[in-house]
Amino acid sequence: MKNLIGREEKISEKIASFAMQSNRIAAPFQFHDLGILAYTGDSSAVAQVQVIPNSTKLKGKGKVGFGLWRSVYLTKQISFRNRFLVALDWAKMQIFGRDITLLM
Repeated sequence: MKNLIGREEKISEKIASFAMQSNRIAAPFQFHDLGILAYTGDSSAVAQVQVIPNSTKLKGKGKVGFGLWRSVYLTKQISFRNRFLVALDWAKMQIFGRDITLLM
């Protein structure tokens, strides 16, 4: 059986179209690798970030990775207000240390 774009459907596509009661199927999933970030503790991290698609990746570990991790974290915030609050929280943590109180 051919679908709307004129190619032969796979069995999984036939099952999906039957389940949705339609012969229109969403486009196949495509994974876009945006990079890898991992905080390793004690102000160090591992980072591998691809800035421009199909280009070389920026890599860093330790303090450099931590700088990459924080810069990506800040740029991915939704609003300027969130960016400001996150940066303020980081600054407070540097000045006063982590808050270790436990409220019950």
